[in-house]
Amino acid sequence: MATSESDDVALASALDDDVPREQERARHHPVPTRAALAVALLAGVVGYLGAWRVSLWSDEVATISAAECDPSDLARLLGNIDAVHGLYYGAMHVWITLFGASPASIRSSSALAVAAAAAGVVVLGSRLADARTGIVAGVAFALLPRVTWSAVEARSWAATLALAVWATVALHAATEGRRRRWWVLYGGLGALAVATNIYVAMLWAAHGLTVVIAARSRERAWVITTAAAALAAGGVVLVAAGQGGQLGSAELTPTRLARTIVVNQWFLGETPTPTTGSGLGLDGWADAWKIAAVALALAAWGVVTVGIVRGLRSRARLLAWSLPWLIVPTVLVVAAAVVRPSLYNPRYLAFCAPALALLIGYGLRTLGRTAAVATGVALVLLAVPVYVSQRGVLSKSSSDLALAADQLRARARPGDAIYYGPRDPAVDGLVYRSLRTIGIGYPDAVVGLTDIALVQSPAAGANLFGTSRDLAASLDGVPEHGTLWVARREDRPAESEADDATLSDAGFAEVSTWHGPQTEIVELRR
Repeated sequence: MATSESDDVALASALDDDVPREQERARHHPVPTRAALAVALLAGVVGYLGAWRVSLWSDEVATISAAECDPSDLARLLGNIDAVHGLYYGAMHVWITLFGASPASIRSSSALAVAAAAAGVVVLGSRLADARTGIVAGVAFALLPRVTWSAVEARSWAATLALAVWATVALHAATEGRRRRWWVLYGGLGALAVATNIYVAMLWAAHGLTVVIAARSRERAWVITTAAAALAAGGVVLVAAGQGGQLGSAELTPTRLARTIVVNQWFLGETPTPTTGSGLGLDGWADAWKIAAVALALAAWGVVTVGIVRGLRSRARLLAWSLPWLIVPTVLVVAAAVVRPSLYNPRYLAFCAPALALLIGYGLRTLGRTAAVATGVALVLLAVPVYVSQRGVLSKSSSDLALAADQLRARARPGDAIYYGPRDPAVDGLVYRSLRTIGIGYPDAVVGLTDIALVQSPAAGANLFGTSRDLAASLDGVPEHGTLWVARREDRPAESEADDATLSDAGFAEVSTWHGPQTEIVELRR
């Protein structure tokens, strides 16, 4: 026991002794501002390429639906559902008001957030080690599949990346100096991050461990700042906790969980529903990206291991800041998932990606020049198939809303009727989640069409996808000699057969049918 305590004291002393040396080194090796901006530009461009091509999926449509509400309707919505995303929806309301709600527009906000996060990685890596480490880490971050996926996802994950990075930069500056403004900035960014995604609260736990290891003299200031930030974000947390709901997959076996943590969480950018080869829209890549993701994971973890081993001798401070950030949130979520598997989903831990990038960057820097270049090139080449797989039309887990919209845009005519089939079973004859996602995500495709099942719009019903009647109760809304378009799930043949019987009894005959990976568009006339 005495030996353990003496070792702890020695480590703390070594870390404290590093402070003046790091401050002296920072004066001779300032943060490379131009390099940080260049890496940010790289991350933004790489992240945004192809954003306009990938079909929206239901979560992104939820963003559009909520963000298009006026403030009073949005407040009603958040009182009913999705309070955890309220801050993000409010920000996207402003964004959509200024720039529109096309896929290219709403995803550009995520690409910009990724760019801001990449600049923060360069700054943090430069402060914790040196400018070259910061630049290499920033480039690694820009190309990490979890990050490139977040850049084309119109949800809050990219925003949490940026907030987590810059909150960590602020905390590092606060522990290194005596200026109170850094603590204020840290608390403010921390509160915003948690209000954007509750899971980021686990970053506070990681930061607490880092402060204990590397900045014990700042423990009291950290506790006070964190408590104030928790109070600021507490309202959002309490409302969201009361709403509950399913988060991740309830079917995680230990083997699948391990594979997801090691590979998918960082090196795939997997979407929340099962991804199939047919969903890529890229013939011949179905196996390539899967193999590449595994190989990329093995190679990157090898680089990280090298960096950790060598960092124990020369960069203990970098490890003290990056390892808790990477490990603590994952351990907490996995521990919770053992009890309730639905609490884990890899996208919720996206905010830990900067820590992995720092470790990859430092690991590459510890290799000789030739080995570092060869390893870096190999990592980039392995990332390419995964990156390409994220940019197919159907890359969002085979979501085909864009293709279904193309069919309606090309063939439907003003005055036609449309029925959006259910995604969930009806409750007392009403449906609250339907394929109205097509019309919300791609409104230009359904201009002039009569939504015959609509009972309440999303804003009026304080929900995300509107309230619908079932098919039988909706058919009176079809003009006597008009055309009816039915959008329904491809994977529910029993429901389709029942709908066909209802339509036939009402005098409708099928004219044509389009089949997508997930959606079916049927054209009917009386």
